[in-house]
Amino acid sequence: MKSKYIEFHLFSIACFLSIAAGNIFLGILTFCFFIKFYQKQIKLNFDYRGYCITASFFVISMLLSALFSGDIIYGLKRWVDMWIWRFLPFIAAIFLLKNYSNAQNLMLTTFAGITISSVYAVYQGLSGMGRANGFYGYPMTLAGWLCIFSPLFLIEFFERKLLGKYYWLAGIAFCICNAALVFNGTRGAWLAIAIVCAMLLIYYMFKSKRNMSIIIIFVVLITSILINNTKFMHRLDTIDDFNKYQSNTERILIWQSAWNMFKDHPVLGVGLGQYTENYRGKYVSPLAKEPHLTHAHNNFMQMLAENGIIGFAGFVIMFGYIISKNLVVWFKTRNAYALMIVSTTVCLLLQGFTEYNVGNSAVIKMYWFVLGLLVVLDNFYRKETSKQACCLNKI
Repeated sequence: MKSKYIEFHLFSIACFLSIAAGNIFLGILTFCFFIKFYQKQIKLNFDYRGYCITASFFVISMLLSALFSGDIIYGLKRWVDMWIWRFLPFIAAIFLLKNYSNAQNLMLTTFAGITISSVYAVYQGLSGMGRANGFYGYPMTLAGWLCIFSPLFLIEFFERKLLGKYYWLAGIAFCICNAALVFNGTRGAWLAIAIVCAMLLIYYMFKSKRNMSIIIIFVVLITSILINNTKFMHRLDTIDDFNKYQSNTERILIWQSAWNMFKDHPVLGVGLGQYTENYRGKYVSPLAKEPHLTHAHNNFMQMLAENGIIGFAGFVIMFGYIISKNLVVWFKTRNAYALMIVSTTVCLLLQGFTEYNVGNSAVIKMYWFVLGLLVVLDNFYRKETSKQACCLNKI
């Protein structure tokens, strides 16, 4: 580990322990970034221009929503916090990391962080805690992290060349994280991870007989454990209960309220940071039993209500680019890092149908950081593969 990247590693670990600690080390990382920028040690890398352009479009759309929010000062504060400060881990990663091994070591640090957090969540669950949250007080934060990392562990396990002889550690980490997920009890994360990981398992199942055997044994074992867990099965049964289960009915009502906000303010929404005030003051449903909710529990409805069609378009274009670009790369090259980017992004967005996870500071900062690492890894991996191919052609 090179000492000049110690701030990255400290940020990677601190994020899983405390919001305050994560922000302190993000501040140090940001300071180092601007020092290097001032010293002209940072050069533009046009390999990443697509990500930067689409992200910039989204950030500008959020700025417009902030400027026309009705409270410009508060709107700008929210804009800086949500779409500048939280985006900085991605910028730092793509501009400061200079080689494959640096990015790989940092990815391993984040893997260690989420695994340790998951071990503690399993301990909490076994100790009788209703919804395990790891080192955080909010179960949704751990759920969001697990959506980011679970697909990555699965891919690392089956793509044995990535970790070499230590690939089995990814399999163990995947099992620990999913045990934590069960004790965490976040149903939207259950569905998101189940869908994405099921697609990955189907893909890897047909790549070799060994994979097929491992996957069949794993699925049978996990299914047997879960169907005999009455607490898990009871919570699973509530997923499609839209009549009696309050969490579900409240989500429907708050989505209707968010839609009404969008209809009244279709261009720029009610304004960045203005959702809570507008919901409680004007748009709360008379049927709502939880009238003090602070967000729409849905990324897409939140974007429409708070930022209108312009902000929603920026959101869709940015994430649409991330997914489509890497899906094309994966289809053409079967590059594992491109598949990781697609899987972790889709999983996060699937959970985002029932939770405003892009508004969760700890979750979205970790997503941008992991995305930055994967983009760097993908870039160096493709260059190295291209060099090897050229050498073989010359021979």
